[in-house]
Amino acid sequence: MHPSVEAFALAAGLLALGAALVHRFGFPPLPVYLLTGLLVGDRLPVEALEPLPSLGLLLLLFSVGLEFGPDRLRELSAKALRAGFYDALALPLGFLLGLLAGLDARGAALLAGVTYVSSSAVIAKLIVDLRRAANPESEVVLGVSVLEDLGVALLLALLGGQGPGGILAGGILALAYFAFARYLGPPLVRFVEGISDELVLLMGAAFTAGTALLFQAAGTSEGLGAFLSGVIAASLGLRERLERLFGPVRDLGVALFFLVVGAESLEVLGNLSPLGVALALLGLLLKLPLDHLGGGRAGLGRKRRLYAALYLLPRGEFNLVLGSLALAQGYPLVAQVAVLSVLVSVPLGALAIRFAPELGRLLLGEAPRGQGRAAAKPR
Repeated sequence: MHPSVEAFALAAGLLALGAALVHRFGFPPLPVYLLTGLLVGDRLPVEALEPLPSLGLLLLLFSVGLEFGPDRLRELSAKALRAGFYDALALPLGFLLGLLAGLDARGAALLAGVTYVSSSAVIAKLIVDLRRAANPESEVVLGVSVLEDLGVALLLALLGGQGPGGILAGGILALAYFAFARYLGPPLVRFVEGISDELVLLMGAAFTAGTALLFQAAGTSEGLGAFLSGVIAASLGLRERLERLFGPVRDLGVALFFLVVGAESLEVLGNLSPLGVALALLGLLLKLPLDHLGGGRAGLGRKRRLYAALYLLPRGEFNLVLGSLALAQGYPLVAQVAVLSVLVSVPLGALAIRFAPELGRLLLGEAPRGQGRAAAKPR
């Protein structure tokens, strides 16, 4: 039997065990995937798992792109835009932190992205699992996370390529893709409606991987190509069908991607510096007051703006993408900050979101529901 099959069987079994353990307690499995890689990465031939982890990353970025169809962008409320402005202040502040830490402009920009972006996947899952989708702060938080994903996708386009030539080539390719969607999209959609799910899945996979390779050949980021594939598919009205078809394949690939990132982080975290720890903690703390101010600007009350700040605490998928890019481009400090931020913020953020009402009463000095009325009654 080929060694890759043995590696896949072992990796899938370990990931399934970890996911089952955290599922019992209602926590997202992403940090467990990373921890699994950290724990067994030196004994697991992760290189034998390729190309599944790389495909998982492309499908993850494709799925993020699916969220940026014209309908979703029109749904962004003015509240989310106002809160997103304050949230985006983390970018220049993170850039300044990078410069103060001795990084050059590119490294500081990567650190700014790590500081800025929260995990839309973790946040959305927790909001749904805790049945808080109807809460006023949830609309603001989900809108801000959409803006963050869009901002980091643009950052990847700038930093993942090969200089101005790559950016120009990527822009030309993007315009060509949008022209294709505008003029040839309607007959393509009619064709897709009449074919089987299996063929749609294969065509979608070929389109995503082919676009990523084309963008890479043009000197820009292959991740941007995968992201643009999702945007084009969403603009053609194919979001729901593709989300349903790609979801299981994406989840498997993403789990393996995080496992590989965890394994590759062994050397990075093995040389963890006090500066990396300090930058990770500063990055997590930096956004709390910004998002609290943004919640107030969006019209949320004292309690709800605190909830919004806590909801945006978890870091996740894009931090790891930026960390991998930083490691490949020679910025191990940024990779340390990215991985450590995810490992710390996901469990901490999950607990903060779960117990946000209790934290609100503790920090704001509010009495538990019904207690104030009971205290006002004469004995």
